[in-house]
Amino acid sequence: MKAYKLKFLSSFHLDSGSAVDGPSETFIHSDTLFSAVVSAARKFYGNDVAEKFLKPGTIILSSAFPFYKDELFFPKPLNFYPPQDLEYDLNKKFKKVKFISMDLLLALLCGKALESNIYDKDYILDGCWRKVKNEQNENPDRIFKTQEIPHVVMDRITNQTQIFYKTEVYFNQNAGLFFIAEIENELVHKFETVLRFLGDEGIGADRTIGKGLFRVEEIQNFNINLSGDTDFYYLLSLYSPSREEFENFEPMDSYYDFVIRGGWVSNNTLTRRNLRMFVEGSIIKVKNSIKPVGVIHKVLNKDDYPNYLQYNIYRSGQALFLPVTGGLHENI
Repeated sequence: MKAYKLKFLSSFHLDSGSAVDGPSETFIHSDTLFSAVVSAARKFYGNDVAEKFLKPGTIILSSAFPFYKDELFFPKPLNFYPPQDLEYDLNKKFKKVKFISMDLLLALLCGKALESNIYDKDYILDGCWRKVKNEQNENPDRIFKTQEIPHVVMDRITNQTQIFYKTEVYFNQNAGLFFIAEIENELVHKFETVLRFLGDEGIGADRTIGKGLFRVEEIQNFNINLSGDTDFYYLLSLYSPSREEFENFEPMDSYYDFVIRGGWVSNNTLTRRNLRMFVEGSIIKVKNSIKPVGVIHKVLNKDDYPNYLQYNIYRSGQALFLPVTGGLHENI
């Protein structure tokens, strides 16, 4: 298991939903990251390497979540609720938290109680819950900020112009996104080369004008040591189960949500087939201790669009899970 930081050199926009001129995601879903890596591999190495990347189980990626300095943040488990005795306004703040630090996550997954003193707004920074108290000064630090950028579109027939706004995400110089990867040993070097190439190409919208550029830094000696028999798994990526995995799923004892993933093919007017997927942070219970793996779906067939596509279009629903070794804690 490896982990990489993406340190952004410019802002980026990743469509949230189906609109291309609306809000942006503030992190990168695993299917978007996987598709970008495969596309970059096809450009850099050619079809043979890209097809190796598409082989199930060869490369499994988490979504890319925020980091701040040395702190890594993970999606808040969907079975987490603040203590009932927390005051109303503070309770609302903790319900809106999207990410929690690695230390807090591991405590929850191991069934440990969290210290009561960290249930304080001073431990929340840009929707991320930390174990380090925020510095109180006139210019508090930020992990990221968003900004509405005006754009102009012109009607090709009437030549009339119209202004629309697109959200762009800017990361602090000490912050960015990171992700976890499970890669077959023989492909690690090619994967890292492709990742650096992707950083020079950019990810998200408006790459041709310098948006979404980043530098790659491997997180040395990264390790999440969780082991033990369990029927509960915490999800670090989007997840699309196979039929067998879905039949092995215990919905009444799980905590989950879904998102519909669709979108356009880059530099094309074709839309991908929509897929409903489990979201990051879901807690999945299975009927046995076998960890789910998910599947890669073909969402567009090149034979159906011979004038538009040179290769098939896929979406990865491969899952990256961590075991919940301590059972479901009483506070969550």
